[in-house]
Amino acid sequence: MRLLAAALLLLLLALCASRVDGSKCKCSRKGPKIRYSDVKKLEMKPKHPHCEEKMVIITTKSMSRYRGQEHCLHPKLQSTKRFIKWYNAWNEKRRVYEE
Repeated sequence: MRLLAAALLLLLLALCASRVDGSKCKCSRKGPKIRYSDVKKLEMKPKHPHCEEKMVIITTKSMSRYRGQEHCLHPKLQSTKRFIKWYNAWNEKRRVYEE
């Protein structure tokens, strides 16, 4: 009986801990310094129920120093806004040269 109660209590604690982790935004206040040429994909994800802000997710190339990692940048930071603006301009210019 005690073993069953302990197992249920442990399961309940595990469920509560997973909800606490899911209730936070995943984007940090400060991300790593990433070069435009290292970015493979830039995604703008909409707001989620557990997060009040949209998410900016960058996937780096496998040959870069970050080796294909995903980084979430905080959308309200000025540095993130600048990065998105200049990345889009750089990406557009790169496409023109490839054609």
